[in-house]
Amino acid sequence: MQSILNMGLASMKYLQAGFIILGVLGTCSEYTGGQIRITLTTMPWRWFQLTMKHLALVIITFPMAFIIVASGVLYTFIMMREAAVVIELDTMLETLVGATGYLTLTTLLSAAIGALFRRTTPALILLLGYYYVVSPLSSNYLSSITNYFPDTAGYYMYMPPSLDEINVLTPMQGTGITMLWTLIFITVAIVSYRKRDA
Repeated sequence: MQSILNMGLASMKYLQAGFIILGVLGTCSEYTGGQIRITLTTMPWRWFQLTMKHLALVIITFPMAFIIVASGVLYTFIMMREAAVVIELDTMLETLVGATGYLTLTTLLSAAIGALFRRTTPALILLLGYYYVVSPLSSNYLSSITNYFPDTAGYYMYMPPSLDEINVLTPMQGTGITMLWTLIFITVAIVSYRKRDA
C-alpha cells in the first residue's frame, strides 16, 4: 500500500515547481505594466486586497492540486492493480489531503515571497534555488534542523516515514510548521505592502 502511495507521489518534488510559479505570478503579475496602480485605486485597503488575493489563490489551488495529486495516485494504482494490496480509504484520503494541503501552502508562501519582491524573476530564483538547491544540500549538513524547514516539514504532511528514519515529524507537526512559515511570510508581506509605494 505504501509503495503505491510513494510511487504515486514521487513527482511531488517536481510538481511543486508549478505551484511555486503560480504563487509568484499571482502576486507579481500586476506589477508588469503598472496594473497595480489601478488595483490600488479601486481597492485602497492594501491589507484587504492582498489577503483576498491569497484567498483567491486558495480557491483556485486547492481543487486543482487535489485533482493532480489524486490522478497521480490513481494512475499508479491502475498500472499496478495486479500487484496492489487493498488500500484503506482513510489512509488514501489523509495522504491526498496532506499532499493537496502542502501544495496549497507552498503556493501561498510563494505568493507572499512574490509580494515582498514585487518582481517575478528574483522571487522565482530565490524560491526555486531554495527548494531545489539549498534545502537538499542543507539536509546533509544541517540534518538536526532541516525538519523545521517549510519543504521538509511539508513532506511529512503526506509521505509516511520509512522505518529507518529517525527524528521524523507526524503529519500534524509537519502541517503546523509549514502553516507557521506560510503565515509568517504572509504577515511580513502584508506589513511591507502597506508601507511601500506601489
